Amino acid sequence: MATAVSAVAESTLLRYSRWMLFVTVACLPLYTIRWHYGPLPTTLLETVIIVTVAMYVVARWRDGWRRPMATQYDIPIVLLLIAGAIAVFVAKDHLGALGLYRAFFIEAVAIFYVGVDLIRGMKDVRRTLIAFAIGSSAFAVLNIGVFTRALLAHDVHIGNAPNALYGDANYVAMYLEPPVAIAAGLVLFADSPRWRLIGAAWLAIAGTALVLMFSKGSYLALCALAVVAVLSVRRWRLPLLAGLVVLALAISQIPLISARIATSYSSLMGRAEIFSAAFRVIRDSPIFGVGLGGFSYQFRGAFSEIYPHDVWLTFWVEVGILGVIAFGWILFALQWRGWRAWPSMSGFHRAAMWGMLGALVLWTVHGFVDSPYWKNDMSVEFWVLAALEIALIRDARRQLTVTGTEATD
Repeated sequence: MATAVSAVAESTLLRYSRWMLFVTVACLPLYTIRWHYGPLPTTLLETVIIVTVAMYVVARWRDGWRRPMATQYDIPIVLLLIAGAIAVFVAKDHLGALGLYRAFFIEAVAIFYVGVDLIRGMKDVRRTLIAFAIGSSAFAVLNIGVFTRALLAHDVHIGNAPNALYGDANYVAMYLEPPVAIAAGLVLFADSPRWRLIGAAWLAIAGTALVLMFSKGSYLALCALAVVAVLSVRRWRLPLLAGLVVLALAISQIPLISARIATSYSSLMGRAEIFSAAFRVIRDSPIFGVGLGGFSYQFRGAFSEIYPHDVWLTFWVEVGILGVIAFGWILFALQWRGWRAWPSMSGFHRAAMWGMLGALVLWTVHGFVDSPYWKNDMSVEFWVLAALEIALIRDARRQLTVTGTEATD
């Protein structure tokens, strides 16, 4: 795990950088607010990230730190960054590729290392989750509002659900999946009524917005999460299974959702067509891919697909085989270490860890039919989840050590 954090007094600047980290987590959807600094394009999310990282680096430099805190993911992270750097040179549009590399890799990984250091005890974990809940719930409410207005105007199209800010309902759905998983973890495993209530409210808001996006990939991923939930509980497994089955059947009978599910075969055929195009690209460039931003497929002559709608194919065509290996190493190591640690956890640790792992399960399943991670918000979201998992395991082990010492005494 990450190197232990000393208990020395923090500087004011370091405390401010922690609060800026919470602001960053709450502001993930705000990458849609864009402007330029001279010729350089930027977003509100990127500006918040730069301020957060800059404050942290200056604070730690004053403390005498000259390198990031070590984690068990440093090697695959370096490999991923190397693969991304190569992809910038491979790409035809070097400037555009550099922008993607900066947003999806450099800034996102920087937030990971800031989070690994600054998210320490349960107070910081709780504050991070509250920030995530506030930001994602506000975004979910916006999407529910847009959908409701379109529904009242009889202007809802199941192939392109009304949504706010992102312009693509699938993007909204993939961003909302981790909040739904974390909220579900709080409902299932939180050790206090207050946190169960917070989880229930968060789940109701984010879950409603997620369902209204008509993302069949999300519906499939939610089914997988439901299976994980049933397998995770013990005392009331059968009632939970029955309730989830009834809920799924009820939702599937809503006319608009039923009509959307009925298009599954057509969507699968479309995915197969896009996958074939991606495999042709990989056949021609199997080692390095075509570089960041290099994939483009004119789908059925109607519009251009910029990603292959599969997270593994996307990594392969964008950053090559090294990027696929590095990302797979990180993703599956996070799940392996998390599920190994989860059974020994209790209280809030147990609830929050299940939410982190549930979020990774959702993205893993959805990743077979779409490209989670490949957006400004989702790349940072992924690395925040990774930092939270490290913080939870680190704090749970610390508590076990303290408890064991007290028992010995």
